Amino acid sequence: MTVLAILLFIIGTLLILVGALLILIGTFLIALGVILIFMGLALIAIGVFLLIKRFLGRDRPRSHS
Repeated sequence: MTVLAILLFIIGTLLILVGALLILIGTFLIALGVILIFMGLALIAIGVFLLIKRFLGRDRPRSHS
């Protein structure tokens, strides 16, 4: 009975450690995903800004003096 209790204690401890590790990895992956989303939004915003600037720039001819 003592061997069974020790075995269950070890298995339970390992399951808790694996669960905590998975939570940490999941948190890291969520943070990485959020960073990638914000980087994508920033790139889209820059691209839209450059396109609008280019289209509005055609309407007003600039002097090249």
